[in-house]
Amino acid sequence: MVAALKKLTGDDFAGRLSAWWDGREYVAGKGKPETPEKVVASKPKDVPVPEKSESDTPSLSAAASRVAALEALWGQGRFSPGGPELYSRLTDNLPDFEGGESRFGVMNTDPSMVTHLVSALGICPVIAEWRGPCQERYRDVFPDFDIIGGDLDRPQFEPGTLKLLFSQDAFAFSDHKSGLAVRAFRSLEPGAQWVVMDTVRDNPDCKLDAAFASSWSEPQLIESNEIVEICEAAGFELVRDEDDLTGDVLQAYRTASEKFGVELEARLIQSLRNANRTAFMHELSWEMESWKWRQRALAGELIHVKMWKFRKPDTDI
Repeated sequence: MVAALKKLTGDDFAGRLSAWWDGREYVAGKGKPETPEKVVASKPKDVPVPEKSESDTPSLSAAASRVAALEALWGQGRFSPGGPELYSRLTDNLPDFEGGESRFGVMNTDPSMVTHLVSALGICPVIAEWRGPCQERYRDVFPDFDIIGGDLDRPQFEPGTLKLLFSQDAFAFSDHKSGLAVRAFRSLEPGAQWVVMDTVRDNPDCKLDAAFASSWSEPQLIESNEIVEICEAAGFELVRDEDDLTGDVLQAYRTASEKFGVELEARLIQSLRNANRTAFMHELSWEMESWKWRQRALAGELIHVKMWKFRKPDTDI
């Protein structure tokens, strides 16, 4: 593997990345570097970026290359950890539809989750995506579906058109959380539901390590009861109390991390062939550092991933 990667990237790239990922000190020429007594990560460390030759002509833009890095780490069509257990928990919260002309909306998720929802519901989605590079990736995967832009807390769904809305970490990344809930309420038909999957703090006094905020760009998490209060204030009824999905997310993270380690050579050779290598490697290093800290906060129960189901009353309030 190292020999193959040397041809592609130069230097002992695989060895350096493996040592950084496992929290070990890199020692050149040694197959298994010694582990220091204490490893302290104060800020994300850049993974060495392979030099680009004059003959390299990447077909992917820098933005598309960053999305490709996410999929190289988490799997095809995924912008974050996901898997069968997590998808199954979501399916348990979905209502039954007869199909027809009904449509559902999604916010802040990824193509893999949308594919699962389309299969489970049997109706077409409207995809609201505020991240430009991710929006372009959606267009590649789903050229026949409606994809809309705009700010996360002001999704541009047509009022009263959706049978269902699913959001993933929308509250975590939204600046105007009440505005998000109001817009979600307006987008739904009377009697329709909003399935919310989001990351929340355990309590207002829990102390997140400074490295957590610097690695994951969203430190302004709220508590689970605040999500319920915001949604009810917007007019929603709580029809299913919170489910804790933290264990499923951690399992998805560990499974993806293990696969990435095993498939490192194949994934990088395939992904880097058409990518802007600088953008790809910067995004990969950032995402890896981010989730190293996020999974520690999840495992330590400082933060949780939870799911709720809200309903818009049959008569607007």
